Amino acid sequence: MKYYVKVTKQVAEKIIRSGVPLTMTSDGNCLLYQSELNGVDGVNLNERASNVGGSLVAESDALAEINGTTDAPASCYTPAEFGGEGDTRNNDYIGSGGGGNPSSENTGNENTDTKEESEVSDE
Repeated sequence: MKYYVKVTKQVAEKIIRSGVPLTMTSDGNCLLYQSELNGVDGVNLNERASNVGGSLVAESDALAEINGTTDAPASCYTPAEFGGEGDTRNNDYIGSGGGGNPSSENTGNENTDTKEESEVSDE
């Protein structure tokens, strides 16, 4: 199955050569071709997507991400090595099916206090 990788704009700008137009999603993130992650560390596409804070989006779900018609947009974040704050999502799921991925940005179920408490107790 063919996949795109949804990443933040900040990550896409560091991976893609300047001058190449970005494919934007309705939520301000970007879709990259899987081949554009060939230079990223990882043994498979899912691992490379995870290393750049992205999610896999099935080819059949890409247009819905661009148009904003997906019921469950894929989530992504900017890792610290790309200038971000790291994973700020509420779950650890890096999708492999695209549109079925939960997005902490759109669920309205964010509870950062609980997450911070669990992070402290795990240490």
